[in-house]
Amino acid sequence: MYADFCIVQDKNLILEAFAKYLHAADPKVPATDVLAQWLWRHLSSEPKTNVDKVLHCEMTIREIKQSKSESSASGDRHEKPKKTSYVFCGTSSSGRRLLKSLYEYCQSYEQQRWARFIHTLKASDFSEKLLGR
Repeated sequence: MYADFCIVQDKNLILEAFAKYLHAADPKVPATDVLAQWLWRHLSSEPKTNVDKVLHCEMTIREIKQSKSESSASGDRHEKPKKTSYVFCGTSSSGRRLLKSLYEYCQSYEQQRWARFIHTLKASDFSEKLLGR
């Protein structure tokens, strides 16, 4: 019971820290990109704060290397340089839940921004744009 309480408190601590970072970010950048930048920054440095410590305990960055073989016009096969991608993974069930919660927060934030944008439009805005005025 106490462990569940600690997990919820840690999750709230992380969500609050990310929310502050997201609200200060450039509004033109998608929230999921901001999340990736935030996680990368916290996970690729030494843990200094409680937020960093929880993130390091619950998540990791995994590298995925991909290479593609291509045939040239002469029929020779050669390897293209490897393309490297990174993914964030939860190291435990609570880490996976935390990552899912952060992602869902991003989606909710984007939906709220979209709703505010739509709320500022009038019906005449659509007809003017459709008619090319």
